[in-house]
Amino acid sequence: MIEALGQEIDAVLDPLLSRAFTKKGKNKFVKLGAEECEVGNTFKLYLQTKMQNPHYKPEIAAQCTIINFIVTESGLEDQLLAEVVRKEKPELEQTRDDLVKQQNEFEITLARLEEELLQNLSDADPATILENFALIEGLEVTKKTSTTIQEQQVIAKVTEKTIAKSREVYRRVAAEGAMLYFLLIKLCIVDHMYQYSLESFNMYFNKAIERTELNDDDNVRVLDLVQVIRFNIYQWVARGLFERHKQIFLSLLTFRLMQKGQLEAEYNSAQMQFLVYCPLTTDTPCPPSLKDWLPETAWYSIQSLIKLDGFEQFSTHLEKEAPRRFQDWYNYLAPETEKLPLDWKRLESLPFQKMLVTRCLRPDRVTVALSHFIAKTLPSGKRFVECDATSSAE
Repeated sequence: MIEALGQEIDAVLDPLLSRAFTKKGKNKFVKLGAEECEVGNTFKLYLQTKMQNPHYKPEIAAQCTIINFIVTESGLEDQLLAEVVRKEKPELEQTRDDLVKQQNEFEITLARLEEELLQNLSDADPATILENFALIEGLEVTKKTSTTIQEQQVIAKVTEKTIAKSREVYRRVAAEGAMLYFLLIKLCIVDHMYQYSLESFNMYFNKAIERTELNDDDNVRVLDLVQVIRFNIYQWVARGLFERHKQIFLSLLTFRLMQKGQLEAEYNSAQMQFLVYCPLTTDTPCPPSLKDWLPETAWYSIQSLIKLDGFEQFSTHLEKEAPRRFQDWYNYLAPETEKLPLDWKRLESLPFQKMLVTRCLRPDRVTVALSHFIAKTLPSGKRFVECDATSSAE
C-alpha cells in the first residue's frame, strides 16, 4: 500500500499500473526503474490519497479501480442517527442491531440449505431418486425451515418498521450534526490550515449529547440536543479561527439553516446572490441632486436592487419622495439599527431585506449588520455572536 499520494503519481509506477509484465518461465516480472522485480500471483497494489477531490490523468482511471471512501452528508446523517439512538435509547438500537444480525443469519441459512439441496439432487441416482428417503426427508426439512424463516422475516419487517419510526424522532439531531460537519470541512477554502477530522467531530458531538439536560419529552429533548450540539460545535471550531473568519462560519451556519427552512427568515436565492455580489447597473446615471452625499457606486447598486421583488419603488422613493430623510439615515453612525424612511420601515420585521439596503447604501456597515441579523434570527444568536474564543468547549 502506498499512502498519502499527491496530485501526481511517480512515473516509476507506470509499468506496474499498466501491468507491463513479462513472463520468464512460470514467473512474472515487471521493470521498476532500472530493476526487474518479480510479481507474485497474489500481489495487489493499493494507492491511497487524503485529497478530497484529486484530479488524476485519464489513463490512471482506466488502469485502476477507483473507490471513493469520502463520507456523504446523507451517509454521515445515518451514522450519527445510530450514535444518537444508541445513547438516547440503547435498548432500541440494540434490538435493531440484533434484528439486522438475525436477518443476515436467515439469508445465510437459506443460501446454505439451497446449496445442500442442489448438491444432494446432483449426487442422487436418477433411477432410484423416488426411493431415496434421505433425500426426501432432506427436502421436507428444507421446506419447513424455509417456511419458518419466511414467517420470522415477516415478523422482523413489522418490528423493523416500528423501530425505524421510533428512531426517526432523533433524525433532526443527526441532520444537524451532518450539516455542521460539512460546513466546517469547507473552511479549508477560507484558509488551508482549517482541517477537521471526523473523529474529532464525533468526540465533540457525543460530548454535547452528554451535556444536554435530560427531559422525558422526546420532542423537547430533541430541540435541546440540537441547540447544545450547534453551540458546542461552533464554540469548538471558533477557538481555532481567526477573528475575521468567525463571522464567515457563523454566516454559513445561519444561511444553511435558512435554506433548510429552520429559521423564521425566508431564504431567497436571488436576494442571497445580491448580498454576496452586489452587482452594479450603470445604465441610469446618478441624479445631480443626490451626488453631494450619495456615492455613484451606491446608486448603481440600487439600480440592481430594484430588480428584486419588493424593491421596485426604492430608487424612486430615494430620488423623489424623501431624499433628505434617506440622507439622514445614510449619515447615522449605525444606520443598520435605525428605521428606514417611508414604508421601508417595514423592513424592521424583515432584517435580511434591510441588510440588502445597507449593502447598497452603507457597505462599510454590512459586517455589523450581518452580526445584528444573526443575533436576531438564529436561536440564541446573541450567544453565538458574543461567543468568547477563549472559553472551553471540552
